[in-house]
Amino acid sequence: MNHTPAPTTDPRHPLTLRNGSATFIVALASLMMANLAPFIMTALGHLGFDVIASGNILTWALLASALVGLGTSRLAAGSARRTLAIAGLAVAVVAFGAATLIQNPTVAVTGLILGGAGVGAAISTSGAALAALRNPNRISAASGLVNRILITIVLAIIPLIGITQGSVFGTLALISLVGLALATWLPNAPEHAEPVDVTTSLQIAEPRRITIAGFAVLLVFPLWGTSEDAIWTMAPVLGDAVGVSEQSLGFTLSIAAAGGILGMLVVTIFGARIGRALPLAIALALGGVLKIWIGFAADPALLGALIIGVNTIYAFAFSLFIATAAGLDARGRWSGPLLGAYLVGSSFAPLLGGALIAQLGIPAFALIMGIVSFVVIVPTAMIARVSVGAERALARAATRGEAHTLVP
Repeated sequence: MNHTPAPTTDPRHPLTLRNGSATFIVALASLMMANLAPFIMTALGHLGFDVIASGNILTWALLASALVGLGTSRLAAGSARRTLAIAGLAVAVVAFGAATLIQNPTVAVTGLILGGAGVGAAISTSGAALAALRNPNRISAASGLVNRILITIVLAIIPLIGITQGSVFGTLALISLVGLALATWLPNAPEHAEPVDVTTSLQIAEPRRITIAGFAVLLVFPLWGTSEDAIWTMAPVLGDAVGVSEQSLGFTLSIAAAGGILGMLVVTIFGARIGRALPLAIALALGGVLKIWIGFAADPALLGALIIGVNTIYAFAFSLFIATAAGLDARGRWSGPLLGAYLVGSSFAPLLGGALIAQLGIPAFALIMGIVSFVVIVPTAMIARVSVGAERALARAATRGEAHTLVP
């Protein structure tokens, strides 16, 4: 008799060079505009827009990404995933390309907003694709690691070239083009993707508990993300207050992006072994302390160190948030819209940050942003517990559905 090998209990796809490169680069394209927010603000300033106008423009561009990401999340969780990614990234390439090449403020702004709408499709498709790959902790961290390494390089190079319309918008067009070239390799949703039993740890029917946790993470993650992105986007204003030059700020932001590599590397190496609830709670608490401290930093070196520290912890927590959503459903039902929901909040970060600093001052702004991190600790830990339970339930359901076939 020949015994056919039993399939793995995890119905998600194994990571390969093709599906990994496609998922990670499309994810990079989806968040590149948010990562370049400080440089976009500077480039818009060079086009003649003041800080308030630049913040409004960036808000609309990020909001366009977020709304398209949310609106296409159901498509991204199904068979139309690759087609959706190709269509959206094609729009982004054309729009960002026009913003790069045509020396006209109106065209640049229109291209930025339309390009943002285009990469919205990358937001939903990459988020859903992450859930289709095994070990959500490790995959989300690996994706973030690729993102951080490339962002670090980009943030270091752009100031050397000069923060201009061409360098900033051209970078957005180039990354979108690379994502477009790889989009056909995105992984499909696995056939068996939702747990159907009751976990022994939670003692609650999985579908209902998962749905509640899914909606909760779509609320908590954007709230936390808004506070983080407000600090990041307002970095030029924070730097000006203590005398940091444009070049020094660019270097600090590059190092801050590199700092995130360390946090994501920890998650990548240890994967599911570190869990989710406890490390997320610790990261949120530390991040809250550092954000508050930023409001009282009067020394350029200290401010730079705090921005680096905040971004390092942010990257660690960000990857675990993505893993939490991916763990809830392997089709990407929650991780697909997660980044779109995140960008809904972060799209208002420039406007919110500018308004709070103008009305209340930098110390009060930083205090409010830090308090947000403490507020979300308990709900985040509860959601993370449900996510881990859902993964275990999925594995048990897959095990019960497998049969060892004996072939004579």
